[in-house]
Amino acid sequence: MTTTDDPLLELLLPHIPAAEVPSSETTTAYLSRLTSLPLSSLLTTESTSLNTTSHTLDLSLQSLASRNHKAIITSSLHLSSLSSSVSALSSSLQDLKSALPDLDASLTSFAAKYRGGVENPHLASRAQNQLLNANLERLLDILQLPSLLQSLIAAQNYPSALDALAHVRRLRALYPNSPTVASVHASCEALQRTLTANLISTLRGPLKLPVAMKTVGFLRRTLGGSDERDVRALFLVCRHAYLCSLLSALQPLQDLAEEEAASNRGGVQTERFLKRWLEVFREQSFGIVSMYRSIFPGSLAKPASGSATPTPAAATAQRTGHSRSSSSLSTVLAENEDPDGGSMPDPVAAYEARLVEMLVEVLRRFLGGIREKSVRESLLTQVLYASGSLGRLGGEFAGVLAGVPEEVQGREDGEKKAEEEWEKEEKRREEEYVAVVARQKVLAGRLEAMSAGRNSGM
Repeated sequence: MTTTDDPLLELLLPHIPAAEVPSSETTTAYLSRLTSLPLSSLLTTESTSLNTTSHTLDLSLQSLASRNHKAIITSSLHLSSLSSSVSALSSSLQDLKSALPDLDASLTSFAAKYRGGVENPHLASRAQNQLLNANLERLLDILQLPSLLQSLIAAQNYPSALDALAHVRRLRALYPNSPTVASVHASCEALQRTLTANLISTLRGPLKLPVAMKTVGFLRRTLGGSDERDVRALFLVCRHAYLCSLLSALQPLQDLAEEEAASNRGGVQTERFLKRWLEVFREQSFGIVSMYRSIFPGSLAKPASGSATPTPAAATAQRTGHSRSSSSLSTVLAENEDPDGGSMPDPVAAYEARLVEMLVEVLRRFLGGIREKSVRESLLTQVLYASGSLGRLGGEFAGVLAGVPEEVQGREDGEKKAEEEWEKEEKRREEEYVAVVARQKVLAGRLEAMSAGRNSGM
């Protein structure tokens, strides 16, 4: 039975069942409230208030049980199994404690068996697989380089294609023993030949200077460590192929000229062919050499410093029976040395000599079929124009052609004329060519004088 010092509680305890005696805190609080109420409230409203509060609490408990009965049941079950769970945990901890010595011994044995100093194929395979897994994305990027390079070449995106090719070459240098890198490198080198073929095809077609400079730059990067002379020679070979393709388009006119020469009909078709041939030759030869000088500025001809030595162009003149040679062209051939310090001439010098040989060959073959002096002079004037164009680039060749007219005439009429007549004709032909050259010099002097007068007037 609860004991207290409150006299009111002592009076009430005999009337309260022992099982329903509240705690002292609750009892004290409620008795304090009762003593604070007036007698009228105790007799009238207190019992009603207690009933209302009891009913409200019952409703709250019912609502709580309805809403959370599952959680309450689960909590009750867990609470009932808590003691058994704690017992099982304690038993498991004891088992773990007893197994720790065996685990420590096993770990020590494994570390001693597979430490780094001992070669083990299983560990090596595992490490390799782990490395491959860690670098899978990089390996996929490397394996896709050939397809990427092929796409760039097909799209003519040559700068990016060359960057990809250079990256593959760096990988090959860094990992020379890797079969994967070797396979990718071989595939890219095969595509590099396709890239080179595309660039060469560009050089063999119609070309402007900016595109030519870019293409030569791409070729330098594509060919890697090739000699600079090889790049220059390749450029000249490609442009010469384009020149030959333009000249080969004149084949129908050439066939007519040959038929006319065979039938000795006067030279009209020969004149048409030579005019068109000289026009193409003058335009393209100047374009090729000027483009070469712009792309390879280190190959500019040096100023003349002495007498010229025998050259292929001079030899061409000597074969015609004369020792004249163009000082500009022979100086280029004799003095323009290899840019790398060797003794071989710049390829453009030999190419200019080759152009002169082509011109001489055509003139020898067809100029004799033209009978009219005015037509011959007109054609020789075109030749001088071509010589002057190349002369601005160091390849003037007018002197080399001095013996061509008389050789042409001698080849046709040498068997028909006596020795005296041949000498007279040779002299006349030479005088004819000299007169054309002199007339061109006079015209050039007048143009220079007019230009000087205009500049002084300004």
